[in-house]
Amino acid sequence: MNFKPIIILGLSIIPLASFSQSENFAIAGNINRKYDGKFIKLYYNQAQVKKVDSTLVKNGAFKLAGNITAPTSAKLSMGNEDNGDRIDLFLSEGTVRVSAKDSIHYANISGTKLAEEHEQLAKQLRPAEDQLFGSINTFKNMPEGEEKKAYITKFLAGLEEYTLLKRGIIHQFVTKYPSSYISLYYLDKNAPGSLLNYEATYPFYAKLSPELKATVLGKQLEARLLAVKGKMTGLAYKDFISTTPDGKELSLKEVISKNKYTLVDFWASWCGPCRKENPNVVKAFNAFKDKGFTILSVSLDEDAAKWKAAIEKDGMPWYHVSSLKGWKEPAAVLYEIRAIPQNVLVDGQGKVVATNLRAETLFNKIKELTQ
Repeated sequence: MNFKPIIILGLSIIPLASFSQSENFAIAGNINRKYDGKFIKLYYNQAQVKKVDSTLVKNGAFKLAGNITAPTSAKLSMGNEDNGDRIDLFLSEGTVRVSAKDSIHYANISGTKLAEEHEQLAKQLRPAEDQLFGSINTFKNMPEGEEKKAYITKFLAGLEEYTLLKRGIIHQFVTKYPSSYISLYYLDKNAPGSLLNYEATYPFYAKLSPELKATVLGKQLEARLLAVKGKMTGLAYKDFISTTPDGKELSLKEVISKNKYTLVDFWASWCGPCRKENPNVVKAFNAFKDKGFTILSVSLDEDAAKWKAAIEKDGMPWYHVSSLKGWKEPAAVLYEIRAIPQNVLVDGQGKVVATNLRAETLFNKIKELTQ
């Protein structure tokens, strides 16, 4: 019998099993002597409290130490948290070693197992993060005017591209290192609060080792995922009748009966996030409309002219209905919609198979179902 995999797995979870308040971390650094006499700062969060430690660089060396109750990401900086020569690293029990011949941003990180695993992920993320922060600083330094307003569109496009890239890199890391606490940590960190999407995150949470899922953070992430899964998933759809832009009545039942999959999409012309998401919905519709996929958009508008104008401007050639009652839209009340955009995906038998699909998650889910 080959015991090597078991031994490796056991070692990988030691930092999780043995961590407690009494154990500490340390950072030992050797950096360029140009920093002698300057303070280097460590930024990190612990127990939902932001902490900042600092120490003086002497003879090209420094040391920081402290106590943490759980492994956590941190930032080491010669400036502040967002500016200056800085690098992100990971704190856990033991000593993290930082070695930089010139810029701290390109330092070699070693020491603890988690710090080294984190560095593998961080090296992939830093180029895109550097570009994003560069765009932010460019925007801040631009004089007020039309050029600055126009730059916002470029920046938002870059931000969306960065978000998708970051998510992809993290998901690849999780797939490659399912037993690393770094995988769990960044899977959780990359989808905080309202940004957590069950369809996008759960398939990768499912890849994690049983030991990781059993940790405090693992249990918390699972609970958050189940909470956003959607109460209707797996249940029968709820039928409704509403009015089309040309004044005719249309039922959800009628649409479902003609298609393999129907996305019930709740939106409004005045909803910024909805309008931003519409190109993704259009992309999915165009890709799979010939494979039995369609959309019934339910608008929470009150102004018919603005509703119809938005449909045309955003290029949405599918079913549309609205009672023009805003948040009192009967279909929205029936589906307990309290925020938009939101959606419900129903199969041809009338069963809800997914909820709240966004961007590439929507595209990938429909692709998976229609293959």
